[in-house]
Amino acid sequence: MLTRKLEIEIPDAIKGFLPEDDSIVQTRLRKLLLADLAQQGVISFGRAAEIVGVDKITFITEMGNMGIPYFNATASEVWHDAEIIANTTTESVE
Repeated sequence: MLTRKLEIEIPDAIKGFLPEDDSIVQTRLRKLLLADLAQQGVISFGRAAEIVGVDKITFITEMGNMGIPYFNATASEVWHDAEIIANTTTESVE
């Protein structure tokens, strides 16, 4: 896989909160970047997981543990979708 190396500056104010092992920081930043790209629809969550080297469920779970939602719908959007599904199911049964 081709890679691109980026260098970022970490302010002294947050250095104390980061693990000393840069590889841990690098892995977390890579996951956050991939999660952001997946949320924007640039890549799929499955592809992001593949790049990280884990399965999709593990990736989604890890993102959830970091406070990054898999679903970006509001409660009203979820209820609206549920009503559509319920109506579709009812219509197809009749």
